[in-house]
Amino acid sequence: MQTEQLQVMVRNLRAECGHALSVAQGVNQVDTLKYLLGRTQVELWVAFTWPELLVRAPVTLAPGQYLYPYPASLSFDAIREVWTTAASNTNWQAVEYGIPSDQILPDESNDTRSDPVTSWDANGANFRVYPTPDTATLLRLVGQKPLEPFAADADVSTLDSTSIVLFAAAELLARAKAEDGPGKMQKAQRHLTKILGNKITSKMKVSTLGGGSPMRNSRNGLVTFNRGF
Repeated sequence: MQTEQLQVMVRNLRAECGHALSVAQGVNQVDTLKYLLGRTQVELWVAFTWPELLVRAPVTLAPGQYLYPYPASLSFDAIREVWTTAASNTNWQAVEYGIPSDQILPDESNDTRSDPVTSWDANGANFRVYPTPDTATLLRLVGQKPLEPFAADADVSTLDSTSIVLFAAAELLARAKAEDGPGKMQKAQRHLTKILGNKITSKMKVSTLGGGSPMRNSRNGLVTFNRGF
């Protein structure tokens, strides 16, 4: 995965769209191009799990406590999987997302206390586990590290710069109803498929919080986005 400074990616985006590369031309568009590149990176970060950004954050569950703060390294949006095990072994079990309302009492506590926890859910600034732990156990949150700042010229992309530029270019060309818009989108999809395909083996499965692994078109093998593209 190759990363680039934002100012380089602005120039590359102009080139992909067939715009003039002179700094003196298109000055009024620079802020728009920066915003589009930044937003495209966010959408790629949300839509897919990038193995290089993998973060595992341990949380110790205390008896009788069902609310916990998020680890500093993982926000709610960054979490992809949650696992639990007893403190004395490594027999990890998956913890599903979502706690039905009928399992939460009027005082907001859980209606059951036992081990192991089987589900988790967002709860304001914290997250909730269910059922309430009866003994000290371990929770492992698995996700990807947050995006680095990406607004100043010298800021470097966190994700693959070519993927960001190609998807941004495809959007700009589609907006302009350019004939090469669909071709640019196909090129972006092929590149992302290759980037992610190089990272995925039988030992490394990509998953997302809401939508599973990157969807592939059964006819052409291209990545299909769940949102935003």
